[in-house]
Amino acid sequence: MTVSGIATQTPARPGVSWTSPAPAARESAAPFWCLMLFTFVLFMAPQNFLTILEPLRPAQVSAGLAAVAYVLSLLVYRRPLTVATPEIRLISSLTLVAVVSIPFSLSPGGALEYFLSTFIKSVVAFFLIANLLETVGRLKVVIAFIALVGVVYSVTGLYNFVTGHMLPHDPGRIYGYPSLFAHNPDDLGLLLNVILWLTFGLCLLARRSFVKALLVLGMIVMVGGIIATLSRGAFLALVATLALFVAKLVRTRGPLVLVPIAAVVVLGVVLAPPRYADRLYSLVDPSLDRVGSISQRWDQIGVVVPFILENPLVGAGVGMETLVYTEQGWKPSATHNIFLQVGTDLGFPGLLIYVLLFVQMLRGLRGTQWQLGSLPEAREVVAMAAGLELAVFSFLVGASFLPFAYSFAFYYLAGMAAAVRVLGARPAAWSPTW
Repeated sequence: MTVSGIATQTPARPGVSWTSPAPAARESAAPFWCLMLFTFVLFMAPQNFLTILEPLRPAQVSAGLAAVAYVLSLLVYRRPLTVATPEIRLISSLTLVAVVSIPFSLSPGGALEYFLSTFIKSVVAFFLIANLLETVGRLKVVIAFIALVGVVYSVTGLYNFVTGHMLPHDPGRIYGYPSLFAHNPDDLGLLLNVILWLTFGLCLLARRSFVKALLVLGMIVMVGGIIATLSRGAFLALVATLALFVAKLVRTRGPLVLVPIAAVVVLGVVLAPPRYADRLYSLVDPSLDRVGSISQRWDQIGVVVPFILENPLVGAGVGMETLVYTEQGWKPSATHNIFLQVGTDLGFPGLLIYVLLFVQMLRGLRGTQWQLGSLPEAREVVAMAAGLELAVFSFLVGASFLPFAYSFAFYYLAGMAAAVRVLGARPAAWSPTW
């Protein structure tokens, strides 16, 4: 609510504040479409197909356009800089810790360069998403586009699998999609897990049978893409998230829902490629791991955990974890665990904030479902919150085996979680208009 222009908290959704109701679409349509342009460039990477675009730096240009358009809209319409949610506050705190770590870093110059070239870009994307997805319609557009991206990624992965387009250093593992965070098969598997559950949220709110069927077909293709990556972390993320989903279904609809789910699992086992079982079995028998990645990741723990304990307040500095390995005589390496990665870079303060960020994201999404689940007019918000909750959980599991702490994918999820929290507190934003 608004009292004389002073930001207040809504009684329906504690922790969310703003100074005005959801603004009309005409006030900020340009920043939103600039954000969509950036999202397209980020996920689809057209410059990798049309080399003529590379000198134009389409990602930086589109991100800059979105940021400038947003700032101009704030000035013209006198809107507050940002909504206030726990996610916003925690990301701001994490950014502050990252800034403080720079002068105390193992390489202050390197940390500053990483902060400006990588970290701050993800943070800006997060703030834009959290503030510009201010209606259900806009959130649906973003998730629908990401779902389409998931299909494209999956088809690319399956095509590479069928045609034998494999990594030279690890035969049997496919190339992913040539974009910033999907080229590696493990990264691709994680991203497809996240997109799978975002698509599931769209499927829940779809009213037309044809649209629902297309979304289900897309989800099947994404599962095929996950399997084609032969990623053990992606498999664990898929199984863990599916188990959470099944537990919810059993609690709400009874044990009979296990029958069709069991049939789908059996079908998946039958259709999986023969070497998939061997790949998964290497989780319990590392001798089957041809490239030794499992033992290497255990060795990484032995390097970074003592460093974190010896440097609990600051760490190596934002983005400087690789120097921890080189100081120990390793080749430059990336810690394959988001929490150890943040702890190595930013010490215990950054690690605590990062953990709390996941807690607040999941808590906010679950709270939206509980508080609005009985309102028919809020069904779309609830459906997208349900899909986003599973997507965040899937990222949490899968990224525990990958160096994805500062990935755009994570900050997109965090931004959408903040947007859903605000949407849940603004009934005016539930209308079809956007």
